[in-house]
Amino acid sequence: MRRFVWTAVLLEICSKFLIFQAHATIDASLQMQLGNPSDAIVDTNNHAHYLIQRTVEAIDYSDNLGEAVWASWDLTAGDVGGSGRSTTYVTDTNLPPNFYRVTTTDYNGVGTNLFNRGHLCPSDDRTDTTNDNKLVFFMSNIMPQSALNNQGVWGNFEDYCRSLLTTNELLIICGPSGFGTRTIPSGKAYIGSNTWKVVVAVPLGAGTAASRITTATRVIAISVPNVTNGLSSTWQTYVISPQQIESDTGFTFFTALNPNLAGVLRTKVDGVASPTNPLPKFQSIQFAAGQISLVVTGAVATYTISVTTNLANPQWLTLLTTNYPTTPFTFIDTNAAMPQRFYRVQTDP
Repeated sequence: MRRFVWTAVLLEICSKFLIFQAHATIDASLQMQLGNPSDAIVDTNNHAHYLIQRTVEAIDYSDNLGEAVWASWDLTAGDVGGSGRSTTYVTDTNLPPNFYRVTTTDYNGVGTNLFNRGHLCPSDDRTDTTNDNKLVFFMSNIMPQSALNNQGVWGNFEDYCRSLLTTNELLIICGPSGFGTRTIPSGKAYIGSNTWKVVVAVPLGAGTAASRITTATRVIAISVPNVTNGLSSTWQTYVISPQQIESDTGFTFFTALNPNLAGVLRTKVDGVASPTNPLPKFQSIQFAAGQISLVVTGAVATYTISVTTNLANPQWLTLLTTNYPTTPFTFIDTNAAMPQRFYRVQTDP
């Protein structure tokens, strides 16, 4: 979200930039760090909320709907590699024998309705090894998703999330919602009115990602209409609060976290200022003896400060990139004597 502040020089604030990399081992113990939002259990008689825990993800599978109602996973830079994409969807024979096991052919004909086999945990999030990639091609990780949604805004958001991995570890949960009577042509899986995702972007550090979450941690939640026309390709169009998704699904997010912390996270709307997520701003600017002193305040973030002398055809020169400083902080440009020097400050929360 772009914000502008004008002072004696031009100051522009927008979202940007990533720097470091993380490497982690994919393990079942990492995939539910935010909790179990539906109280899913391993009980073959529970046809609405059957819990599956794999190395690559955790799933709440609904035999009643023929698909998962949520999938949860941990994502780091080390999980994205060069294994490539599996070419084969696989019937999940690990499901209880008293469940219907959706087959790949059950989705035959969805293309005529402009729908896809939509991954919950995407293929590109599990390309560290060929085996890990194959595990997300089980049909239990597939939901009916409109092609416009899956290949457009949803895919764009997945790409954006992976772009955050150089400075963050992501805790992700997603699923379909809003079920009525509409099904895929075979009748074996129901089509949700929306697909939703909640992403908690945790700055890299020691310990588990969950242990590093604070009230300042970025939370991005989206809910995209599962329709075949009229969608924007811009994921920011569909940003809402996790609390709204809770209302739509009946789930409760962040149950593994301190209740007070969880309460703050579920009300966050990405890109909207709040007491725990203030938008960056320039507290003051001073010019003296050929130097410009710029005081920046706002949320904990990665800040990049650039300069140009021509706004009509700007060639921005980076002067400073600093990661997660304590704000406010002061930047001094010692080469600011030339006239009409314009500054830009970019942040990625």
